[in-house]
Amino acid sequence: MNHRHLILCLLATLTSMDASAWSRMAEAEISSFKGIPCFTISKKEERRNGTPMLGALMVYDISIKPPVEVWSFILPGATTLPMHAKTCYLYGKVPAEAESTAATMLKTGRMYSVFLNGRPDDPSDSTRGYKGKFCLIATTNGGQQVIPIKRDMQAWIDEICPANTPAQKGQ
Repeated sequence: MNHRHLILCLLATLTSMDASAWSRMAEAEISSFKGIPCFTISKKEERRNGTPMLGALMVYDISIKPPVEVWSFILPGATTLPMHAKTCYLYGKVPAEAESTAATMLKTGRMYSVFLNGRPDDPSDSTRGYKGKFCLIATTNGGQQVIPIKRDMQAWIDEICPANTPAQKGQ
């Protein structure tokens, strides 16, 4: 195949692709409050997109295959909640307007995935949601600590909690 045919095939393929293939999945921010995971967006995302509107939140145990939903909530109809970087949605705490599943107790040593189904008001922005991963580890005082797993970590790809985290070494 000569270069002209190759370029035409490539252009035909690109122009026939579904627009959703160009959507963007941003990274969710995961922190903790008294050992309980809390979910939001980063300040960087808020600066980039303004205030996204949240329609649903889902948490899955991805340590087992197929993944199992451990908690979710959805806002009915067209109801949405503003998602500010300073606002954190605590695991198991359901917003007043939302319908939810019962929150399963999270286990240490497991990898979890969270998906915040929300998007910016700007229709030209391709962001279609925010995804994050985290693990829970046991602390020496009998509690648990949330360990956010970033996209640049090997644990993100492996979907296995890292064995040696600073919390395990220093607690």
